[in-house]
Amino acid sequence: MVVITGASEGIGRAFARRYAADGRDLLLIARRPEPLARLAEELRGANSVRVETLAQDVTAPDAPAAVDAALAAAGAYCDLLINNAGIGLSGAFTDLPLADVDRLVATDVAAPTRLMHHVLRDMRLRRRGGIINLASLGGFAPGPYQAAYYASRAYMLSLSEAVAAEIARDGVSITAVAPGPVRTGFHDKMRADNDLYRWFVPSLAPETVVQWAVTAHNLGFRVVVPGLLNNILALSLRLMPHRISAMIQGTLFYPRNR
Repeated sequence: MVVITGASEGIGRAFARRYAADGRDLLLIARRPEPLARLAEELRGANSVRVETLAQDVTAPDAPAAVDAALAAAGAYCDLLINNAGIGLSGAFTDLPLADVDRLVATDVAAPTRLMHHVLRDMRLRRRGGIINLASLGGFAPGPYQAAYYASRAYMLSLSEAVAAEIARDGVSITAVAPGPVRTGFHDKMRADNDLYRWFVPSLAPETVVQWAVTAHNLGFRVVVPGLLNNILALSLRLMPHRISAMIQGTLFYPRNR
């Protein structure tokens, strides 16, 4: 099965629809059961695929075991893991409640790392399988006023590329996807929808991000940046000294609504 975290909305939902259309059986994971159930019913009705759901907080210590149990109940195994669940935070780092920062690290760093580590051993034994990790264009440079979120995306880019190199001969592929802004509710939830960068960088549709991600993963790319403009921005961020990029991004991310 294709195992998708954060599957009930946004990019995760677009991944589910894409792989269901490709005839892949799915295990959809999110915290809220109702949106999962609605999406599963939609996918079963539109495609001849098996769709299972798991209402699970991926930050819980028993999350990998819960995934295993759901797969075992379906008589399946994880052939492709999509680490899509994530949250963002906007604001000066020292103004943010520590509990919120801890939750971001647990969701955006610890949970995908734990699930990657959990599924990779069996994938390597089978000599097949794959992982798609959601990172961000912001992972290429520091992001003042979104510092913890940007740091978490840099971590996912680095981890994905490093582990992909380690298992390059094992029949398993890992792709990190680094989109810029996407037309979901993500920026609104992190209270950054009115920040200046939302006016300068066009937002992509979730389906466009998924198209780039799936194509890149199928071709064996380790990192993909969806969108031509975003690729130019990613190259610029890689070449620009961090002192300069941090100054520019600090201006774009300054929380005007506070």
